[in-house]
Amino acid sequence: MRYVMRRCRRLTLLLTAALALAAGLPLRPGAAAPPRPAAAPERPNVLLVVLDDARPEAMAALPRTTEWLADGTAYTQAVAATPSCGPSRATLLTGRYAHNHGVLHQADIGALDHTATLQRTLHDAGYATAAVGKFTNGWQLERTPPGFDHSALVGGGYTDARFMVDGRQRRVPYSTTFIGEQVNRYLDGFEAEDGKPWFVYASFTAPHAPYTPETRYAARTFAWQPSPAVGEADRGDKPAYVRRHKADQAAGDVIRLGQLRTLLSVDDALAAVREHLVRRGELADTLVVLVSDNSKFWGEHGLDEKFMPYAAAFRVPLYLSWPGHVPAGVDDRLASTVDVTPTVLAAAGLTAGYQLDGRDLRGPDRRDATLLEYWQDSHNGGYPTWSARYAPGDHQYTEYVEKDGTAGPREFYDLAADPWELVNLLGDKDPANDPDTAGDAATLAEWRQCAGAACP
Repeated sequence: MRYVMRRCRRLTLLLTAALALAAGLPLRPGAAAPPRPAAAPERPNVLLVVLDDARPEAMAALPRTTEWLADGTAYTQAVAATPSCGPSRATLLTGRYAHNHGVLHQADIGALDHTATLQRTLHDAGYATAAVGKFTNGWQLERTPPGFDHSALVGGGYTDARFMVDGRQRRVPYSTTFIGEQVNRYLDGFEAEDGKPWFVYASFTAPHAPYTPETRYAARTFAWQPSPAVGEADRGDKPAYVRRHKADQAAGDVIRLGQLRTLLSVDDALAAVREHLVRRGELADTLVVLVSDNSKFWGEHGLDEKFMPYAAAFRVPLYLSWPGHVPAGVDDRLASTVDVTPTVLAAAGLTAGYQLDGRDLRGPDRRDATLLEYWQDSHNGGYPTWSARYAPGDHQYTEYVEKDGTAGPREFYDLAADPWELVNLLGDKDPANDPDTAGDAATLAEWRQCAGAACP
């Protein structure tokens, strides 16, 4: 609507000037041409859509959403800096690696500095703000998170879900549908004061377990061509904790179908949000970011979770749409969840009042490799601490840390020759093919301590 009002004001000015000229009347004193309105920079509305455990392939269940975002950029080499829900969401909303924002484990939300977030920066700049759905692990739903004017929060689940809407409890039949409806309700409230931009954090439970689809989608099927990593037969080169898992293709398919069926309802909810933006005249004024907090194994390497340093756990979908401001097409640069906040703030013409580790994805800057990191967490089953240097199309080097703080196993995958991470060259018992990892180890040691521009 702000766009429509600006156009109307400009047309009125031009029409008035044209009528004056046609009637032989003078323009305003000293004017030699019709006045042009000042080109004040316009800050976009921001809709940040966060999925839970969605892989890039899961976008097959979001056809209308994909069509909507096709006017913008799809980042096909996007990763979650930490493939764990709580730390990843803190990264999304701060633009900082976990070792800097302090949320290292699922229950660490109390460590987050709420003055150094995307929502706080936007709010302080005059944005109306709301959080809908899952904020992050361990958050008390009764509390509206700092930086947000409104919240409608849920801890998880699909049917008969418990939401706290601005401090008042509601039970809803199906959480995904309600999230879309509540986003639209907040938009209606924000648009009552149309000159003020808004920021909505819309975070769906889907496609997280327990994979409860709407009845109409419970039997939907999707074709699948599993990668060679699914049900990997020989895992002797993998660390012992990986070899203990036994998920096969059938187990992976159960997860896959469950996830995709729940995402069909997300597609419906987002289609309703888009239609609402169109009716409100706000679509052209809205920057939309869609991303997932992390991914999920579909049986790759015998695994059925996340939290581990393999692509099926950290590769995520990432889309950016803002008509006329974001180019349409595919961008194959290496992108990270740490880049979401810097990109949004740059689009809004704002500077964070704290140090950002990520970068504006709309700019020319490209990285060859990035940091992945994870800390052992009893909430996640106790998977070991690790960090990795990830360079897609080239190689990935990973170091583990044992419980006593000593160095653990290492992994090296030649991603050019082995994109499915089937052969750990440091664990295949063939010293002849062991790569020289001194450079990677030194770089990784620096990155684990990096801050700001020193970060990859």
